[in-house]
Amino acid sequence: MNSSCACCFPLNSTYSSECWILLLSNTFSVLYYLLSHMKLLIFGATGKVGAWTARKAIEHGHDVTLHVRDQHRVPEDIRNSHKVKIIEGSLSNEETLSEAIEDQDAILSSLGPNGPFCPKNELANGYRLILKLMRRHNVRRILAMGTISCYDERDSFALSRLLAYSVIFVVARRAQLEIFGIEKVFKEEGQGLDWTLYRVPVLGSSSEDGGMAEAGWVGDGKWNVFLQRRDWANWMVQEAERDQPMWVGEMPALYTPRR
Repeated sequence: MNSSCACCFPLNSTYSSECWILLLSNTFSVLYYLLSHMKLLIFGATGKVGAWTARKAIEHGHDVTLHVRDQHRVPEDIRNSHKVKIIEGSLSNEETLSEAIEDQDAILSSLGPNGPFCPKNELANGYRLILKLMRRHNVRRILAMGTISCYDERDSFALSRLLAYSVIFVVARRAQLEIFGIEKVFKEEGQGLDWTLYRVPVLGSSSEDGGMAEAGWVGDGKWNVFLQRRDWANWMVQEAERDQPMWVGEMPALYTPRR
């Protein structure tokens, strides 16, 4: 008998019982890893929020795919992680998008207009292609960025939102129209997918980690017009990890709670 093999010990042996307990413990550990481990596709990883989202996903043990135009703009610590795969391509490149989307559990996007004079419909058309490819590859969950320029019927009046909307209308109307285009794509072409178009307000760049954004509706008594980027990133990973997705087909307004 090979005494090194736990399976060869009689079950009434004290030593074999310890081996079986260890074996079962290891088995449960593997099962827990498989059940909690996710494959996440992140868009926007060359920006602050996307990079923090990638770091948080890596920290939680997930496999991360980044779809970016230029991999050299991805922070070095993320590029060098064994948990990260990087695919270069544009939002109009169906081949690279298809490769990135296949086999993912969820898609997290912090893509937004690149300045006040962004190319017309670039993001809206990109999301249209992404939704099509999600159906092709049977990927259901996506969280994408909108802004509080978009209104929801559950919102209430908030002067801070009105002021923010007015400023963007004047200085970045083209970017605002792009956001409206993204909203239209999700509402008209997102049927059958677990999409969430979360809305961001005025952004801050706190260096502190560990905060968590909250989601609600503009003017609901809790919402405020400020959101820290790290809190936003943490919220996206948290939402992707939920067993039952929240905010499906909805446009919650994100904010950093007052402390």
